[in-house]
Amino acid sequence: MADHTERLEQTPPRPVEESGWQTPEFVIVETALEVTAYSLATR
Repeated sequence: MADHTERLEQTPPRPVEESGWQTPEFVIVETALEVTAYSLATR
């Protein structure tokens, strides 16, 4: 899990407006991962 969190932190956030190919499901999963990483970092 630590490796996954580090990868999220190293990846610059991509504006959804510029990524029109992203499906709503992908955006939801990505948001959930960001929330999980934030909760782990602030534990």
